[in-house]
Amino acid sequence: MSPEKISVMEKDPAGLNRILLLSLIGFIFIIVYFSYISPQIQHFKQNTLLPTKSYTSSPYTLSTTETFSQTTITFSSPIESTSSANLTRLIKYALDVINRDRVEYGLKPVELGNNPAAQYHAEDLASMLCLSHWGSNGMKPYMRYTIFGGKFFVQENVAAVFMSGRATVPSEQEMLSFISQMEHEMMYNDASSDWGHRKNILDPMHTHVNIGIAYNSQIFVIVQDFENILIKWSEFSTKNTTVTLKGRFLQNLRPYMVIVYYDPTPSPLSSKDLRNAPYNGSYSFGELLGAIVSKGYQANVPYIYATRWRQEGLDFEIVFDFKTFVKGEGVYTIVFEVEDSKGGINFATSYSIFVK
Repeated sequence: MSPEKISVMEKDPAGLNRILLLSLIGFIFIIVYFSYISPQIQHFKQNTLLPTKSYTSSPYTLSTTETFSQTTITFSSPIESTSSANLTRLIKYALDVINRDRVEYGLKPVELGNNPAAQYHAEDLASMLCLSHWGSNGMKPYMRYTIFGGKFFVQENVAAVFMSGRATVPSEQEMLSFISQMEHEMMYNDASSDWGHRKNILDPMHTHVNIGIAYNSQIFVIVQDFENILIKWSEFSTKNTTVTLKGRFLQNLRPYMVIVYYDPTPSPLSSKDLRNAPYNGSYSFGELLGAIVSKGYQANVPYIYATRWRQEGLDFEIVFDFKTFVKGEGVYTIVFEVEDSKGGINFATSYSIFVK
């Protein structure tokens, strides 16, 4: 299933032509934007099994004597040139622009989230003078989101205005115009990204968005990290490769399946790296390893059974050990699929576990 999302909104402000005319004298105005993710999150069908069927582990099973530990990641702040004085106003305006688009298409507005990964990434990119879904530490959006405490599902849009040869930072009026123009491009001029930005902005399951904005005299960057906050967690824990997901759905949903993806351990990237393939394009959740399902079901990918899988009303609890799928050191991302009352499959988590 492809959770690809992209969107855009309002038309350029009346003063934009005047601003651009003056600005073109001093700098080159370029807008660059990426789709948040390539369509590699797939929905895998479950099929009912006969009760007499027994579970056989996949070929990836490791010796039971092996143990795995999780690494603890910390971030140092990138060099900031963004003024905090007007950052709040710019973020509020960016949120308003997103919600105007959503309301225009009959969708509920999203709330402003509190995960700082988007702001960290915007500042990182501004300091590197480049645009990418990867950061200078090599991490993808869902990894950053997890490190900064995120336990829901995240999808990212990023965009930037590059200003060549300029000596001063843009005015607040210019930056408001940049925000409007980039949103408009993602909503209405996004065919080259298969309308992924537009789909992301207009995804009806999104409930929140974390907005990061950073700038200096050479670049203006905006990051939109959309979230699906569909669960009130009572327990979300990991111990080695054992995961416990316990909580209450905030909508009429039921657990469907858990997918496990793999990425190699991230390594630092230079500005040159980030400006070239594959880091200057869309991102995926890495290699699909397999699925965790409830006993009595099967999937059309390698799968194992959860050790506990229950639901009572909106309350649920799922416990599983994904050790079967571990192929060594790296990042294992848990994508929790949930089913709505109409049979639609949505995404509730994109949680990364760093294994060494």
